[in-house]
Amino acid sequence: MAFKRQKADNWQREVPGARWFKADLHIHTIDDLPGNRAKVPEGVDGRRPVSEEALRAYARKFLQAAAARDIRVLGVTPHSPHVETSDETSAVWRIVEEWNSGVDDDSKLFREKIYAVFPGFEPSLKQGKRGLHLLFLFDPEIGRESYMKAFNLAMGGVSPWRNNELQISSKSADEVFRELREFHGQECPADKDGQRPWSYITLAPHVDNEKGLLGALNAQVLKNFPHNEIRSLELGDEKLPADAVNKREWLPKAMAARRQAFFHGSDAYMVNEIGKRHTWLKLASPRIEALRQAFVANDSRIRIAYERDANGDLTEIAKSPDVTVNERPWLKSVTVTGGASFFGATGKGKPGARFDLSPDLTCIIGGSMTGKSTFLDGLRLYTEAPMPQDNGIKQQVEARSRIRFLGGSPVVRLECPGRDPTASDHERWPAVFYAQNELQRLAQEPEAVEELLARLVPAEMEGIQARQAKLIALDKELRNAAQRLAKLDEDLTDAQQAYDRTTKAAAELSAFSQAGVEKLHQASRELRRWQESADNSGELEADMDRLLKAVEAFELPVIDDRMGELLKDAIAGVRYEDLQARWNRIREHVRSARQELAAGKGEAQSIIGALETQERRVRTEVDRALAAHGLDGTRIEEFKALNRQASLLESYKANLEQVEHKLDSGQRSFDGQVAERRSIVEEQRAAFDRVIDTIHVEFEDRISARRVDDGNRRPLDHFLRDFRQKGITRWWNELDDRYRPAPRELLRHLSQDTLNEVGMSDAVQATFREQLTRTKQRHMAAIRCTDRYLLELRLDDGSHRRLDDLSGGQRVSLLLSLLLETSDERPLVIDQPEDELDNRFLFDTVLPALKRLKGRRQIIVATHNANIVVNGDADQVIQLEATANRGHVAQAGAIEDPAVRDAIVRTVDGGDEAFRLRRLKYGF
Repeated sequence: MAFKRQKADNWQREVPGARWFKADLHIHTIDDLPGNRAKVPEGVDGRRPVSEEALRAYARKFLQAAAARDIRVLGVTPHSPHVETSDETSAVWRIVEEWNSGVDDDSKLFREKIYAVFPGFEPSLKQGKRGLHLLFLFDPEIGRESYMKAFNLAMGGVSPWRNNELQISSKSADEVFRELREFHGQECPADKDGQRPWSYITLAPHVDNEKGLLGALNAQVLKNFPHNEIRSLELGDEKLPADAVNKREWLPKAMAARRQAFFHGSDAYMVNEIGKRHTWLKLASPRIEALRQAFVANDSRIRIAYERDANGDLTEIAKSPDVTVNERPWLKSVTVTGGASFFGATGKGKPGARFDLSPDLTCIIGGSMTGKSTFLDGLRLYTEAPMPQDNGIKQQVEARSRIRFLGGSPVVRLECPGRDPTASDHERWPAVFYAQNELQRLAQEPEAVEELLARLVPAEMEGIQARQAKLIALDKELRNAAQRLAKLDEDLTDAQQAYDRTTKAAAELSAFSQAGVEKLHQASRELRRWQESADNSGELEADMDRLLKAVEAFELPVIDDRMGELLKDAIAGVRYEDLQARWNRIREHVRSARQELAAGKGEAQSIIGALETQERRVRTEVDRALAAHGLDGTRIEEFKALNRQASLLESYKANLEQVEHKLDSGQRSFDGQVAERRSIVEEQRAAFDRVIDTIHVEFEDRISARRVDDGNRRPLDHFLRDFRQKGITRWWNELDDRYRPAPRELLRHLSQDTLNEVGMSDAVQATFREQLTRTKQRHMAAIRCTDRYLLELRLDDGSHRRLDDLSGGQRVSLLLSLLLETSDERPLVIDQPEDELDNRFLFDTVLPALKRLKGRRQIIVATHNANIVVNGDADQVIQLEATANRGHVAQAGAIEDPAVRDAIVRTVDGGDEAFRLRRLKYGF
């Protein structure tokens, strides 16, 4: 009965296009019970293993064990395809049927847990001393009957087991290959499109074993064996490719010529051993053709799953290439609906466009104006990714994005598995974009080259980035420190001047004191006091004159008899005459006081005269003493001010010491940071040297790099030009770039008085020293001229040419190959790199780098170049078509899909006729 494959859509929903799977292509079954190595698992009736119930139970245990180890692709390859001689007792085929139609205990279909099951067998062929083992894997569409026929054909009628011993076929490998090809042609005729429902491939198991390809045939293998039939060679359990190649210098070249690869398989005889050794395979469909494509494109679709640990033992690689289990960012799909967008409404019943993208390499193809650039530029703007630095390219990107992609405000949805849905689109999908011609412009920027080198070697990247961040922080801190120290210089000048003034005031004050200025001031004070007393007595004299006049004019009222009678009681005992006598006495007292005051005033004037004479004498003495100290006697009036200023001497002294301490401490810190930065620069250079060495090794000197220490002199150039001194500017301009000193070197020549060694004349040296104050020297010390890194490409004639001197295509090819070699995990989006791409360099360098990225980084490329799509082994191809103002996805899938393959031929190869014509012209 023909096998009818049931669909399982979950795989493509999870990961569009080709995707990575753990594969074990060498698994035995209980069909090999006669050899005593296969075991019936617990829960399966070992007494009747051929019963339908036992076979079904075994098939379920088999598939469950594989699923538990995340083994998604199975090659079921016993030595015998049935437990007994009956085809109905085939455990292999029961596994195939259970996988295709069965449901696991958790109600999930087995085909949704296991991606592909390839029925096969491992016959022992008539070659070598003990036979040669090969693995034959088939599509399940072969059906059980044809599968059994194929096995019998391979064995040549010999029973696989006799007396529990494995038997050798009656046929050699060459005979089996020839007869299987004929059998395939008979049993599986091609349809009208040339397609066959099923196919098969051959693998070489345990090649170093005495029954393996290399062990059994030894030296004869190169001469007598039909290698082209073998797709892959199985490594021993504890071996890596380097171990198999050891002392077989011919093997890598032979395998490369035949597109063969190494793989690991478990050679399991019990279900609990399934997947104990496995290989990562990338498949786009669960068919043998996809498996063949994986082995043909083994540099991008096969990953050895093991590496050696510190003890030399094999351990699984640290990072899985399967995007569903690692955490690298990737964009799974983009949906554009509504609005007037170019992709917003593609026709009746098609409200928009959906782009399904591979986590590895997606190639977008299509004719001119089908929307390739519109899609990529639109994503760039929509996700708010950094725009091109070149204004012209930036304007083009923005125009295409706003008018065509985002026109009419369509609804755009991005599906980014495993990312925070609340984060911004660029945080969820931090893609790096390069528009048309942007790589060409980028190749002219030294900083871009350094950034690429920094990310090239994963072991160095983190340290380089950390040091770069530290250097940037130190640059900023040194600039700020130079500014702070400049302010402290000003503060020190002010504090020193203040201290000098108070010190001088104190010295003058001391001289004034020695000259008797205080005695003069005392005499002056006494004179002023008596002058003030005389002035006050004069005022009193005037007041007394006014009082005397008032008293002289005063008269008592007369008391007549009538008033006397009335007042007699009130003034009893008081006579009028007595009152009159009292007022007369008052007049006399006032006249006497006025006379005494006049006498006192005269006496005071005599004293003042004496004091004035004394003051003149003391002043004369002081003037002579001050003149002896070199001081001007006219400054005597400043004595008090000097006294006050001198009293602040200790305060000014403390302030000066504090500023000096701050300046000294700041200078030590500044010098320490300069030294620290220098040390980090040296560490950074050593790290970049290791990266450069890696480039030389990885690219076999096709690409080389070298460092120019302090090569970016622009910061120093700006600093020197700011002096605005013609002599200094002329000296700097006339120096060859190669001989222009770095800031540190220039400061060294200044301190050692060797500026003539950098070409300065005596006049320029004098000007330079005058201009380069201590503050300016610090500012120069704070400047860091960054290193420059120059890339070189080895040409066909063996010569090397700098990046700046290469053609546009060579320049972009070199930069792109390095860009792909970086350990940066951010998605990379490039629009038509072939516009400036050198095809030979593309094939020799860029495509191998592109393939090595599979499983590490998402790459999306819009291209017209067949080499990128086919030889780059695109995991997902999206073909765009368009009318005048609407674009849509015409085809999407991997190259295994016939419709996608036809789209590639039509779009980037010029169609079938152009493809056939090229083959004829080349003579292929």
